[in-house]
Amino acid sequence: MKLLPPKPEPPDNDDCCLSGCEFCVWDLYDEDMREYRKQAEAIRHAFESQGKEVPEQLRPENIHDAVDPAMRAFLDMEREMAMKIQHEQDLDRDDSE
Repeated sequence: MKLLPPKPEPPDNDDCCLSGCEFCVWDLYDEDMREYRKQAEAIRHAFESQGKEVPEQLRPENIHDAVDPAMRAFLDMEREMAMKIQHEQDLDRDDSE
């Protein structure tokens, strides 16, 4: 059975400049956590399908990120703004064709 890799470590708050960088350290952490959750879910499913007890570390309530609520709100806002800008650029590109 596949082993769960180590849980990603969140960046320090000082690692983020809060200027909306395209590749923010928090975005990279978020991507790493999504992959970690995906792998944990696959391993948890393997345990369940074999009728084995799911280890504590693989239970959904124990697979969470370490982002404080204020930073999460900032990251969500940044992501929404980036998606809106991308959508507008796509519309502009479609209009020019």
